[in-house]
Amino acid sequence: MSSVDQKHIHILTQDQGIKLSGNPIQTEKFSVQKTLRDGGKIRFKIRYSAELQGFSLLEVFLMRAQNGTQTASMTIPNGGSTATAQEQEQEFSIWEPGDYYFFFKTSSNNGTFFIEDYQLYWSNS
Repeated sequence: MSSVDQKHIHILTQDQGIKLSGNPIQTEKFSVQKTLRDGGKIRFKIRYSAELQGFSLLEVFLMRAQNGTQTASMTIPNGGSTATAQEQEQEFSIWEPGDYYFFFKTSSNNGTFFIEDYQLYWSNS
């Protein structure tokens, strides 16, 4: 396999063990230096479970720390029951290097989401 065929991944940020019920959660700031200007793709992957009594959305916002503007987002619908570990992945468009943070919230107080882990990463393909 030549170096052209190899997939390179650069972790921009990751975390685990977030319990979300009612109140939104803001993560610590993290620095992004690898952007779409470097080519490749930026993806956000999240693994979560839920204990809900009704319909609720898990909403994820990537915010630029410098001015508090939303850079990207992901909305995950969940119909009112217990969901075992599920995984979602989506491409995010990050063009500017700098400091960012995540903002997690639910659309209702119908239960609890457990963010088992998440990862924002850049890859060359």
